[in-house]
Amino acid sequence: MLRSRLAAKHVKPNQAMGFEEVEMIDLYAAPTSNGLRAKIMLEECEFAYTQHTVDLANGAQLESRYLSLNPMGLIPTIVDLEGPDGNPLILSQSIAIMIYLSEKSNRFMPKNVSENPVFWRDIMNIATDMTGVLMAVLAVGRMANPHLPTMDEFGARFKRYLKYWDGVLADSQFTAADEVTIADFAFYPVLYRAKAVTPQYTGGCDNVERWYSEMDARSGVQKGVDFG
Repeated sequence: MLRSRLAAKHVKPNQAMGFEEVEMIDLYAAPTSNGLRAKIMLEECEFAYTQHTVDLANGAQLESRYLSLNPMGLIPTIVDLEGPDGNPLILSQSIAIMIYLSEKSNRFMPKNVSENPVFWRDIMNIATDMTGVLMAVLAVGRMANPHLPTMDEFGARFKRYLKYWDGVLADSQFTAADEVTIADFAFYPVLYRAKAVTPQYTGGCDNVERWYSEMDARSGVQKGVDFG
């Protein structure tokens, strides 16, 4: 099935010629922080894509069909029929997907990024530290008998990260550069999820709230968080 899917071409009506080939990306994701990143990035880069929602609650990520795309059983995964050199590409890991789509579209990467180690430090904080701690908070909260001191310990760590970003955003409109970048699209879903599930760990950061409101108003972000 996968082989035939990758060989397929997508077409759409064209007023002048009848049909034309359309570059199409398949997104396999769920509305987690990582899944939202990939969908937001596809929307912001204005790529045509087909969304395949992976039902994590029922273990769809561990079914053989999905494991043929991502043997780790994680989301998100994209399948780009027109990848590097025109070859199909299967790619997982949300930040890797964001970097790939940024380079493919030539958008949302800061200038002189190769000479900017601070940018990579900050996006790694978002991707590993903040996301990992939020996942720990949510995992404890989903337990039959949550250990609240453990949950609060991780929540306090999450709040420390937010305080750091509040300081950064006191002097900057965006998170890791003087323009909107993949770092903003990586950060937004973390706070979006935290606000929805554990709002007690997200308050008291006015500069973060200002930035969040600006990001929240973007049409690409709004479409990206909408999983239907």
